[in-house]
Amino acid sequence: CVQNSVPEMKEKSKNAAKTRRERENGEFYELAKLLPLPAAITSQLDKASIIRLTSSYLRMRAFFTEDYNSSSSSMSGWSNLPSLGLNILTKDLSSHLLQTLDGFLFVVASDGKIMYISETASVHLGLSQVELTGNSIFEYIHPSDHDEMTTVLSFQQPPHHHFCPGTSSSHNLGCSKASEYEVERSFFLRMKCVLAKRNAGLTCGGYKVIHCSGYLKLSLHRTEMTLYECCYQIVGLVGVGHSLPPSGITEIKLHSNMFMFRANLDLKLIFLDISVAELTGFEPQDLIEKTLYHHVHTCDVLHLRYAHHLLLIKGQVTTKYYRMLVKHGGWVWVQSYATVVHNSRSSRPHCVVSVNYVLT
Repeated sequence: CVQNSVPEMKEKSKNAAKTRRERENGEFYELAKLLPLPAAITSQLDKASIIRLTSSYLRMRAFFTEDYNSSSSSMSGWSNLPSLGLNILTKDLSSHLLQTLDGFLFVVASDGKIMYISETASVHLGLSQVELTGNSIFEYIHPSDHDEMTTVLSFQQPPHHHFCPGTSSSHNLGCSKASEYEVERSFFLRMKCVLAKRNAGLTCGGYKVIHCSGYLKLSLHRTEMTLYECCYQIVGLVGVGHSLPPSGITEIKLHSNMFMFRANLDLKLIFLDISVAELTGFEPQDLIEKTLYHHVHTCDVLHLRYAHHLLLIKGQVTTKYYRMLVKHGGWVWVQSYATVVHNSRSSRPHCVVSVNYVLT
């Protein structure tokens, strides 16, 4: 009898394990269906991906809780529209906005985890939304840019900042109502790009320069223990990434408010197109063999120097607007999209090519 019962027990244990696995798979399947992703994608996800995407989605809900509530209340005038129709309208509009952005939207937590990234990232990087979401952004940026990314995700509280604005007289649970603030961020990252060479644009070593701009979201609050001092908590980073330049720099069509120059790595000008004469009054031969710094307003030299530094390190940069001298007096505001061109034989940096936009 004992010998007969052993196979039966094994069979029961095997069936019980199979039932548990089926139930578990069913729960994961139901969880995947709740994700805001197309069914064609969620049906192909493994368990690890479902957990990763779900945790990211929940963090996003917490990140935008107040914004979502305020936007919902502000849309009370839309109550005559069916909620389903409103959701379709909002989703359709947001997808069109992302397509016209010529970039991708991303939200990164304070620990570097990507809480959200728009599907348009695949157009610029070749990496899918599902692959990126929930993973650390540090896995997809150049190792030399890790320190810069850490700095972007951090905030140094101003010294002697004792007064806490927006304080409340009520102190529920020992803490006043938190206030949220936004700190502007603009930076350049070399991000991993797996696109085919003909679609990738300008890359170096499998990395592509992305211009990121947005804001760091901070939560500021005051506790009973620090009644007159502010406590800052970093909530996350919201930003938009753009490829630099949007197409090959040699393929950009020059309009009436644009001119192009080629310079040595120290920004000594070696070629300018004739458009510079109409925009600044200087003929190309007046500027050749002179450094760009000589024609830039003193107050803007540091901005240009920093952009020059980034250019030499990362290979591409978009400058801030700076003032360039006009021949007959005065200044024009200029923004430059610069790229380091490498020697085709030695692969060493050869010169700088810049397309410049003049505000008119």
